[in-house]
Order: sequence, then structure tokens, then C-alpha cells
Amino acid sequence: MIITQRQVVIWGLGILIVGNIIFFLMLALNGNWITAATPGISALINVALLEAYRRGWRHAPNILVIITSIMVAFALSLTPDREVAILPMALLFPAALALAMTSPLWVIIGAGVTTSIYIGRVVAAGMTFSVYDPIVYVMLVGILLLARAVLDTTARQADEARKRAEAAQARAEDQARALEAANAAQQAQLEEQRRLLDLVATLEVPAITIADGVLFAPIVGNLDSRRSVMLTARLLEAAHNQRAHHVIIDISGVSTVDTMVAQALINAAQALKLLGCRVTLSGISSDVALTLTQQNIQLRDITTVRSPQEALMAG
Repeated sequence: MIITQRQVVIWGLGILIVGNIIFFLMLALNGNWITAATPGISALINVALLEAYRRGWRHAPNILVIITSIMVAFALSLTPDREVAILPMALLFPAALALAMTSPLWVIIGAGVTTSIYIGRVVAAGMTFSVYDPIVYVMLVGILLLARAVLDTTARQADEARKRAEAAQARAEDQARALEAANAAQQAQLEEQRRLLDLVATLEVPAITIADGVLFAPIVGNLDSRRSVMLTARLLEAAHNQRAHHVIIDISGVSTVDTMVAQALINAAQALKLLGCRVTLSGISSDVALTLTQQNIQLRDITTVRSPQEALMAG
């Protein structure tokens, strides 16, 4: 259970109010109206301080310590038939009150005010007291101060631990947000890379619809094994999606046509024929035709024309 300092002050004032009312009633019922006036007045003062503290007056606990110190010092009887007075333990009440509600300084103030007034009354009455009593009293007040110091240290350490935990949680949340942002950025980057790769693939092996059911695939640059596989996959996908029946592959932009290139074109043509497509090869230059002849390369199942326009005119 966590109790705040404000709750301690409010509950402490409530205890004092109830206790003073009980003392007032007990003394009043016994006919000690003069004596009953002290707890009665104290109860009223405590009620006023409680209301002031609840409304935000933070000096209420300090005023309570001073008033309680004065009232306790004057309320204790001196027993006039004795020559030696004994310091009563009730003198520690203001110090204990200050211990719970205020600070170590007010423990000293409460103990000092109460003891000074009480000893002044003893001296004024011509009485003496044992020298051992003040020593014991100072020792008890010192123990109260140590207890208050321990409580303050514990509260301070708990507050520092709470702040460290909150800071660690804030750092963890910042790191989580940063990681989430980094993941989002990375995901966006990957999406952009995929888009660019798709664009590059499309540009490397384009498949353009130039007539109803007719695809035109111009190839530019070297046709290596990777592009060969991409060519076949791209043409098959486009022919299937667009229900094409004729595919024109233009190799006028291919720098070199060798056995590997020819085999790639044959493989693409055979795959397209399985989809019911007719394949026409255009753009064969004289140098390419000479190379194919010298290497005895035959483009089986592929119709050749000089240009895409000729392929369209041939139907």
C-alpha cells in the first residue's frame, strides 16, 4: 500500500480530531470542564487546519506542530507537592507528530518548544528535575530524527527508482517507436526496390499489345541465361493474361546472336506454342543471318520476317 505525504497529514489530523473529541467527552462527563477545554479547543483547531490543508495551505502541518507543542507543554501538570519534577514522555508527542507530518528540522523545533516551555514552568515553580531525564529525552529525539532520516532516504530512493524506471520505459518506448519507424522505412524501401525490379524486368523484356491478340516483344542488348528465363516467363504470362494468339519477337537490338541466344528463342517459342500462340521472329540482320548459317543454327518452329510490320501484314 502506497501512502502519500498528503494522506499522512490528512489522516494524522483526523486521528488528532477524534482523539481530542474522546478526551473532551471523557473529561466533560467527569465534570472536569476546565480541563476538558484544552482537548476541545485542540479539536476545533485541528478541524480548521485540516480544512485549510485540504484547500491547499501547505503550512498547516507546521502550525499544527507549534500549537501542539505549546498546548502539550502547558497541559502537563507539575505536581506541586514534589520538589523534583520528571520530564513526562508526553513531551515527545509534538516531536513524533513532526516526524510523521513534516521534516527533521520541525522535529527539533517541536521538541525544543515543548521542552523549553515545560522546563521554564518547572523552574518558575521552584522545582528541580533529574539531570538524567533531559539526556534520555535528547536520546529519544535523536532516534526520532534518525528514523525520519531513514524514511526520507527510503522515500527519495524509491522516487529515484521510480524516475529511473519511467526513464527506462520512456527510452524503451522511444526505441520501439524508432524501430517501428525503421521497419516501416525498410518495408517501404523494399517495396520500392520490388517496384523498381518489376520495372526493370518489364523494361528488359517488354511485352506490348500492338493489335488484338498480338504481342510485340522488342529485345535490346545481350540475351544471357537470366534474361532468357525472364523472356520466356514474361511472354508466357503476358500471352496467358491477354489471350494472345500471335507473339512477335524483335531481335534487331540484340548485339550478338549465338547458339545460346538461338536456343533461348527456340525454348520461348516452344513454350508459347503450348499456349496456342504463333511465334514470329523479326529484325534479323545480315550479320546475324550469316552467323546463324555459319554455326548451322536452325530456328525451328519460328517464322522469320524482316520487320514487325511485315509480321502484322502476314497476319
